[in-house]
Amino acid sequence: MIQLSVFLPNRPGEFSKFLDVFIENDIEILGITVAESDEYGLLLLLVDKPQECINVLDESGYGVSATEVIAVKIDSDSNTKSMKKIAKVLGDNNINIEYLYSSLYKEVLYLILKVNDIEGGKKVLKESGFEVEEDKI
Repeated sequence: MIQLSVFLPNRPGEFSKFLDVFIENDIEILGITVAESDEYGLLLLLVDKPQECINVLDESGYGVSATEVIAVKIDSDSNTKSMKKIAKVLGDNNINIEYLYSSLYKEVLYLILKVNDIEGGKKVLKESGFEVEEDKI
């Protein structure tokens, strides 16, 4: 799964203007989180058309980078226990979680993970019975 990262000035109206680009190009945001500083917000996005989105954002003057992440389905019985199992499987296999956030898509909760070994992470999670989304959530 491809995650897009965009720096956006931390000023009133910037996010609304940014979203216009998505609306005008019929691109849906499937997951989003923001880390902010005084001057900028770092938006981490999952979208339905990553390559098209990269092109559109570049053409619109937004700097964008792409990173591969893992989207793994969270067990609805206990979010905390499911996250613990995921973290344990990765840790037991010497795979470090660099950062994470969640995304709710079509009433299913996904944990979005940036790890130091994407292929190894997907492999051990699948072998441990977790549902790893290969395309878009």
